[in-house]
Amino acid sequence: MAAEAPDPKTFGSWEDAFQYPIAAVRGMERQLRNDIGSNREKLRSLVGASYRDLLGTAESIIEMDGQMQQVESYIGGMGMRCNSRLLGKKAANLRAWDSDSKATDRERYAFASQLAVLRSCPEVITRLLRTHGSILLAAKVLVVSRLLHKKISQRGHPPRYLESLRNKLATLRRKMLPKIDRYLKSLESSESTLVEAMCAFSLATSSSSADVLRHFHHVRQSAVSELEQREDDDQRISKSLRLVVKTLRDCQTIVPAQLARALETLKTTPLMEGSDVRSLRELNLDLHQRWLGDDINDFTPYIRHDDLQKTEANRLLELWAKTAFSSFLRNLREMVERVEIPVVVVQLRQELLELWLSNKRHSVGVGTYDILNGIRDAFNNRLRSLIHQQAANLSNVSASIDTLLKDWNRALSDTCPSMWADSIISSDIGTGGKLLKDELSRRAQSRSEPVRTASTIYTNWLDGINSLERLIIQLGERKWADELDDMDDEDDTVEGLHNMLSEDDPHLLHKTFEDDLEDSFRILRDRMNDYAKNLQTDDGGGTSAQKSAFLLRVWRDVANRLPSIYHDVELESPFTPLFQAQVSNTVLQKPITHCDKRISKRLQDKKFQARILWEGDPQLPVLPSPWAFRFLHETVKSMTDFGVDIWTTQATDILKQQTRDALAPVVKNLPRLPRQVNGHNANGESKVDDDEESSQTPEEEAEVGPQDQDDEKDDEGTRDGGKENSEEEMKNKNKQKLSSAQNANGDHPSKPSIPSEEMVRDIKTQRLFDAVYLDHALSVKSKPTSPDDPDNDTAMLPDSFDSAQSSILDDLQMEDVPQWNRKLDRMRKDAGAYWKRTELLFALLA
Repeated sequence: MAAEAPDPKTFGSWEDAFQYPIAAVRGMERQLRNDIGSNREKLRSLVGASYRDLLGTAESIIEMDGQMQQVESYIGGMGMRCNSRLLGKKAANLRAWDSDSKATDRERYAFASQLAVLRSCPEVITRLLRTHGSILLAAKVLVVSRLLHKKISQRGHPPRYLESLRNKLATLRRKMLPKIDRYLKSLESSESTLVEAMCAFSLATSSSSADVLRHFHHVRQSAVSELEQREDDDQRISKSLRLVVKTLRDCQTIVPAQLARALETLKTTPLMEGSDVRSLRELNLDLHQRWLGDDINDFTPYIRHDDLQKTEANRLLELWAKTAFSSFLRNLREMVERVEIPVVVVQLRQELLELWLSNKRHSVGVGTYDILNGIRDAFNNRLRSLIHQQAANLSNVSASIDTLLKDWNRALSDTCPSMWADSIISSDIGTGGKLLKDELSRRAQSRSEPVRTASTIYTNWLDGINSLERLIIQLGERKWADELDDMDDEDDTVEGLHNMLSEDDPHLLHKTFEDDLEDSFRILRDRMNDYAKNLQTDDGGGTSAQKSAFLLRVWRDVANRLPSIYHDVELESPFTPLFQAQVSNTVLQKPITHCDKRISKRLQDKKFQARILWEGDPQLPVLPSPWAFRFLHETVKSMTDFGVDIWTTQATDILKQQTRDALAPVVKNLPRLPRQVNGHNANGESKVDDDEESSQTPEEEAEVGPQDQDDEKDDEGTRDGGKENSEEEMKNKNKQKLSSAQNANGDHPSKPSIPSEEMVRDIKTQRLFDAVYLDHALSVKSKPTSPDDPDNDTAMLPDSFDSAQSSILDDLQMEDVPQWNRKLDRMRKDAGAYWKRTELLFALLA
């Protein structure tokens, strides 16, 4: 491998190169020649670029030399012509030439420029008014146009259309003044906008600051009146109060300091020198201004800006505030009286009070409490009126009741399907169980169509009452901390204001609410009491019981859903027992009639068949008679027909008491023992005394030979109301019964068989057990149980049913009183046990 050639750049002299072999030396030679060639090319390129720069520099030097020679020649010529005498003479000659030859042209140019500017002024004013530009700038242009019109009209031979320009400017002035008034009366106008509008009014009408303030008060007063009379704006009252407060605030801020400074500024600068006027392109002042004349270019308006002092401004503001607030309160009362929605009244009250309290410090000329009390009284009176109207609407319930009772339909009016009717199976439950739940609730509470009609009216009334109550609560819960914290008054004053707004007003409305509700419910109670009295005196075609049940349900719905603000109405009102007694009387008619017939029939039996069921030693009854059991069953069924919802404890006790009174004569209906002479009559046979026989009732004489099938037929005939059978049919039926009721010995039925003394005693014993059993079933829960109670005089007096039991017991105790006392205790115990076993069968009575 050949040795690497050395680098010649590292040699110190040329001799060092020949220390290497010839091949290496030749390689170094070639390397050096290549480096020399590349360096030559680089140097040539550098020299060429520098040469071009040098040529350009040389050309510039030559050009500058030529220009300097020209300048020197020009300066030399000027120096030769600079002669002060010659220049002065030329200037004098020029002035003389201008005065002689150009005077007519100057006058013509001035007239043309003035007329051009005047013709452009209406266009500028129209554009500014249409595009809501600066109203002050429009007023300045109007002043300039009046000056130009006056100057042109004073020239000889004015143009014909100058009068039309004057009319157009007058029309624009009439349009500008309402525009200024709109700025002055606007609620959204800022202080700078108001000051600009006041200055524009002063320029347009040449008014002083005092005149501007009076006009501002007049505009704001008319704006307040317009807002208060607008029927299409629900916020007109709040806007009017905001405008009144804004007027007070604006006057105290602007007048007189800011207004005086703004008017003074207009007097310090000529109108034509203002940048706003010079910037109007339509006027083209850069061309025409020098031809308008010094009287127009230097014109500054003369306005009295110092004629209004602070005291005078405050006096005028106080007078305006008294008038404005008086009008505001009057219109507030009128407007609030037309608001029928309580929520709107409360919202408006809160809005106005917040606005007034937050701006109370700006009030002048009027007492803070006077305005505050005026606002409070207006809203309190309206809310009390609305409360009275809503409470009085409870009369709609009694009006609906009057209509329903007047158009009562016995077949449909108070009927409601049974809870267990098959129709409930077909109820639509595809959208959920709510419909089924409502249907079950309706049937369980017997909410018939009349009841639902009255209930709907009461529900609507109750919703309105609850809404008013919530509003009153919200008034009491409203805190006025944010509004009162901004006030500079003492702490006791702030606390007093808070108490007035959050305690006194709600308490006043709450008291009014309670009084009006008391009056409304008292009227409704009196009306219900009238219904009860009318139903007692008028049977109403046999519908008194249904009407009474309907009224009971309506009153129950009312008493169970009272307004939470009112708690004085009780469910058991004085008229409730009258309705319950009317229903109970109807319920007992059929069961008592059937019971009396059954007992009368059983008295004609030859044998006392229940004797074989007696138990114990001595044998005593342990089961009640069938008639007693069937009587309870029919009573409960008749109660169910009227609806289980009306049978409260009080209603059940009234029914039981009526049942006891009605059963007393039925229980006393017992067979009589024959009178005997030494045990026999003259023929050796027992016979019934004539007086006792004559005392038999027609039913006892006619209904001999009782049969269960006859009982069922009698029951069905009674259920049908006895309207289908005539008197002839009843007579024929009694005759058939008499003819078929012959005894086993062939005796004629007109003389019933005389029971034996033992049978009579057994019947009385069974009747006593039946009475004891019925006494358990018909025990009145509300009746005092202590006969020794000194506060209850009636507790010492037994009712007629107890007297009937005592009468039967007295007849049985003629033989042995102690023995019958023990028997009575045993029968009471057995009757009580049997009632315990059977009371669930008669749940409504139990």
